[in-house]
Amino acid sequence: MTVRPFIAVLALCAWPLSALAQSDPCAGISPVDTTTLRSVAVATGFVNRPLLLTTPPADNTRQFIVEQDGIIRLHKRGTAVGSWTTFLDLRSKVSTRGNEMGLLGLAFAPDYATSGYFYVNYTEVDPSLNAWTVVARYRVSANPDLADAASELRILRFSQPADNHNGGHLTFGNDGFLYVFTGDGGGGGDSTGGTCGNGQNRNVLLGKVLRLDVRNVDPASRAPDCGATGANYRIPSTNPLVGQANVCEEIWAFGLRNPWRGSIDSTTGDWYIADVGQNCWEEVNWVPAASASGRNYGWRQMEATKCYNPSNPSCTPPADSTSCSPKCNDASMTTPVLEYAHSAGACSITGGFVYRGCRMPSLRGTYFYGDYCAGFVRSFRMSGGLVTDQQDRTTQVDPQGLLAGSLSSFGQDAQGEVYIVDQGDGVRVIVPPFTAMEISGKGAADMFLLKPTEWTWENLFTSAQVPVAEYRVYRNGQATGAYTCVFKGTTPRWTGGDTARPSAGAALFYLVVGRSAGGELTSTGGAQRQLSPAACP
Repeated sequence: MTVRPFIAVLALCAWPLSALAQSDPCAGISPVDTTTLRSVAVATGFVNRPLLLTTPPADNTRQFIVEQDGIIRLHKRGTAVGSWTTFLDLRSKVSTRGNEMGLLGLAFAPDYATSGYFYVNYTEVDPSLNAWTVVARYRVSANPDLADAASELRILRFSQPADNHNGGHLTFGNDGFLYVFTGDGGGGGDSTGGTCGNGQNRNVLLGKVLRLDVRNVDPASRAPDCGATGANYRIPSTNPLVGQANVCEEIWAFGLRNPWRGSIDSTTGDWYIADVGQNCWEEVNWVPAASASGRNYGWRQMEATKCYNPSNPSCTPPADSTSCSPKCNDASMTTPVLEYAHSAGACSITGGFVYRGCRMPSLRGTYFYGDYCAGFVRSFRMSGGLVTDQQDRTTQVDPQGLLAGSLSSFGQDAQGEVYIVDQGDGVRVIVPPFTAMEISGKGAADMFLLKPTEWTWENLFTSAQVPVAEYRVYRNGQATGAYTCVFKGTTPRWTGGDTARPSAGAALFYLVVGRSAGGELTSTGGAQRQLSPAACP
């Protein structure tokens, strides 16, 4: 009896996903050895100014997109880019007065899967037209794809003296505490903070990173200090200013102008804070996890590594001569690890995330950032406290130059993959080049299976969010050499499979490739396997 062996060049064995380590976020992902990048759209069609993508912990199926005008959208992986629903609509609460106010931050609780709690940061205007920042907790409804709009619990509310420099980012640290990034209150040169500005004033919440216990993590936590009115949080006992007089004990770090955005490396716990500059300099601050507490990032005495002087518009002015302290370049200040000037259209940094994804292991440890105005996307790595491996990724991930004037944010999902958020074109995910990817490559959850009723393989759009215009199955009488196309289709299956049978003592070998809309083909898995140029049947 002639037997057709179940052999696929790119899939020698097929383990069901349930047999993989469930705690491994990369289970079922076929890695690609490349540092060359591309980006593909995952969610588009937003008209309310998207500015963040995030996901609940360990949720690999849903993506939540924050729109500045007050809406959180939900997009499910593997669905069309224009297919999304509304998770929560806060437009009746949110004020978008000016260009920078709105719904600015979203963070899911570490125990979201059981508690259903998530936190938002937005601005509102009271009847007297005064602006306020609100940090509030919501919960999901009985429908996991819909929030309970009536569940708001206000955590913190504080006054904003101007309509700009609101900060707004929220993130949970590896310690379980909520970190709130605040701007300096607006006005040119931190002018709403008096002679010395808000950034250096530790008796206000503006221009800071706040560290709050909103989940009863610390049994020794303290009552709210500067945010006491209507506050629903506790102050961790390990906050750096706890017990000191005439300061806000909520403060974790200070000396910031308008952090946009900050992130914590999920592997190392190191901090990255991109702080938008005044007239001349943009900066990225980095501090190791073990010494992140109590840092002074310098504003308004410093702009990046240069002195800032509100009386001197020069980009390298002398130090401010007022009585404000500490002075420029004081040893107590933490200077950025990277800065760049307002040149070639650059004017406002957009901070990102450290890549800890599954698809491109060689990229892990790379921090991505960009500039809202210039639209560039760049990256670097930290090694020994120094910036290394600086790369300009713009032509790779944005070859059409669409990000200039609209690079509002980056995003990161539960698997550590990094996204680009474009106010004008929605959300893209950073991926390897199409030609470097394999269909049902090593480690993929959906291997190439030759079943009696149908042959199936990996759906690259579902697993990697990369669209495939056509799948092709190729056949050969040996493992290496030239393969001939025997099937093509738009779905990852072949009903009935191949009817050809090998001769006695021989075998037939098959592989699958995908074709992009632009005509590119995915990898065959090695140069020893070539594809015949003959047309597919």
